[in-house]
Amino acid sequence: MSAPTPIRSIVIAGGGTGGHVYPAVAVAEELLARNPNTRVVFVGSDKGLENTILPALGYELHTITVSRLKGGGVIERLKGLLRLPVGMFQSWRLLRRVKPQVVLGVGGYASGPALLAAWMTLRRIAVQEQNAVPGMTNKFLARIARGVYVGFAAAAKHFAKPNKVVVSGNPLRRQVVDALAGQTARVGGAAGQLRILVFGGSQGARFLNENVPTALAELHAKRPELKLTVTHQTGPADEEVTRTRYEGMPFATVTPYIDDMPGAYAGADVAISRAGALTVAELTAVGLPAFMVPFPYAAYNHQVDNASEIVAAGAGEMMEQRHWQQTRLVEWLERAADDRPGLARMSAEAHRLARLDAAATVVDHLERIAKPYKNGAANSTRAGEVTG
Repeated sequence: MSAPTPIRSIVIAGGGTGGHVYPAVAVAEELLARNPNTRVVFVGSDKGLENTILPALGYELHTITVSRLKGGGVIERLKGLLRLPVGMFQSWRLLRRVKPQVVLGVGGYASGPALLAAWMTLRRIAVQEQNAVPGMTNKFLARIARGVYVGFAAAAKHFAKPNKVVVSGNPLRRQVVDALAGQTARVGGAAGQLRILVFGGSQGARFLNENVPTALAELHAKRPELKLTVTHQTGPADEEVTRTRYEGMPFATVTPYIDDMPGAYAGADVAISRAGALTVAELTAVGLPAFMVPFPYAAYNHQVDNASEIVAAGAGEMMEQRHWQQTRLVEWLERAADDRPGLARMSAEAHRLARLDAAATVVDHLERIAKPYKNGAANSTRAGEVTG
């Protein structure tokens, strides 16, 4: 591998969900911290969260015509195939203008066409995989990429060329890393109390909204002497109905969204959550033990594998939704309340999984595979620009 090359021009392709977009932003922040004049150009679809997140943060975003190739009906998949060459052509035109030294794919619909266009024009490409089980697009693109950055060590075995794989961890935004590092979960308090954080991502998790209040009612009836504090983030759709499920439980606070997640983590002893890649990254960064109920409809059921790393490390427990047993959750919470040293050990194990330097690790490797910068490559950007 060559010596590091400062990056002054890069294209980052992909998006769709916050789980794709925020790691990409974390990489962009690291690049700009090293060189504020670096041109960072994002490529996404016109329907993903990148259209909301990236312009608000001042990044240049270009959208291409693209849709899913997996899942959905036959007609939808056919549309995806027909749109692939269109998206590749649009990406090719953008690459000609930007002249990136390297192109990074972060998953999502736009990643495939952009990276294929880059590869076909002899540009250097890399991919970042957030989950323990990689998606179809990243598995294919990894064959032609010069670097594969994985959020979970377990993902490495799924790639055909493991020598390209770098176990970087999932990049977290700088402000999140700084906030989480300063808000370590406090799980060593006295027995007889338990602070519980329930959440399922920005949109909430309906299954948790429906089932966790009943479990906590059972815990309260079984252990009335236990001092409980519950913060339950529902997502906007389920706020009112979830609030009714907590009637008679004044220790519970129901909210549609939590603006200060680092503070919420720090104010909890345990979490009850889904097992998205960024959720796992944040839980380990703050050292918060978790009872995880993976989202069963995630591609390749990857959240089960994400949660398995937490379980294997002794940092929490997992129960698949199809095997839901309320009693198991209640018993786990009782043990957490009664065994504070054991809870502290789980917190320490969660911390050991954390990779707060993930963005730096990714950029270090990108600098080693990037082409040298040549005069004439684009070196300016208009903050917040979105073009089709």
